[in-house]
Amino acid sequence: MEKLFNITLRNDYAFKRVFGSEENKDILQDFLECILDIPSETIACLELLDKEFHKDAISDKTGILDVKLRLKNNTIIDIEIQNRWNSEFAQRTIFYWAKMYTENLKTSEVYTKLPKCITINIVGEGFDLNNLLHSEYNVVEKHLHDKLSDELEIHFLNLAKVKDQENIEHDEKKKKLYNWLKFIETYDPEVRKMLAQESPMIAKADAAIQVMEMSPKEKWLYENRMKYEHDKASWKHVGYREGLDQGAYQNKLETAKLLKQLGDPIQKIVQVTGLPVEEIEKL
Repeated sequence: MEKLFNITLRNDYAFKRVFGSEENKDILQDFLECILDIPSETIACLELLDKEFHKDAISDKTGILDVKLRLKNNTIIDIEIQNRWNSEFAQRTIFYWAKMYTENLKTSEVYTKLPKCITINIVGEGFDLNNLLHSEYNVVEKHLHDKLSDELEIHFLNLAKVKDQENIEHDEKKKKLYNWLKFIETYDPEVRKMLAQESPMIAKADAAIQVMEMSPKEKWLYENRMKYEHDKASWKHVGYREGLDQGAYQNKLETAKLLKQLGDPIQKIVQVTGLPVEEIEKL
């Protein structure tokens, strides 16, 4: 059967289909092992918390498609793809981390029952907090850099840095992470095929992608999610432009009001501000 389209795992629907399904838990484990400082036997017993694909999350503008899981030591992990970094994202990821942390405390339980929570953010473009491929943030003492607690753990994986890492260090874990991020970032099936030769888990993920690329239903769901991403970018751009337009209009009103107070004739104020006569007369 001929494939219908090309996939990139930067599409969060495709990412969840590959990493967030029960049959691919070993793929998810392999990916997590090169990000987290957690014993592999702890990660091996992961439990997926949200395996369903909700229709409203595919195309609704509030929908978030992330991968949520629990480890056998009760650690909760949330993984999310963000194609474009924005100025609100650091606060947003702290908010979602805090929500995930607090919602697991049952009534009358002591605070020590709160589970460790980890968020992993895979960012496509525009990440500007640092120049690292993989960065990890915790709560630390400002001068001694001692951790207050290891319960707050937020990771950023910067896909834009994949292209800069041609001479990857001779560190097996870092090389493995680099290969996974390159696999996620690319549209090119030949690049995926090359990476699959180095890892049986990447090979399994590549096989899952090939199955998706031949399914009309998967094509529809994937393209709906792509449309949502494009629409989201357009909404933000329109909102930004409207904000600029509103600000410029307000500045013109203030200028006109000042000129009117100084006694300048209406026609001169029209020429300076571009506002209509009736607007100026109301001031």
